[in-house]
Amino acid sequence: MSSDLLKYLSEKVQEEMKVMETDCILGKAKDFGDYKYACGIYRGLLIANNVLIETAERMENNDE
Repeated sequence: MSSDLLKYLSEKVQEEMKVMETDCILGKAKDFGDYKYACGIYRGLLIANNVLIETAERMENNDE
């Protein structure tokens, strides 16, 4: 797997995070439970994105 693929996946995750941020800002949560659920999804995307970025950086450093 190339670091380019990981960077592409990271960009897609970031796009999804921006959609969730916008939904949160606009108050699209129906209730507190819905808000908590969205926060959990956002946190999961944030963790996944950090793993993708870290892995891409490690791959680039190993190539040097």
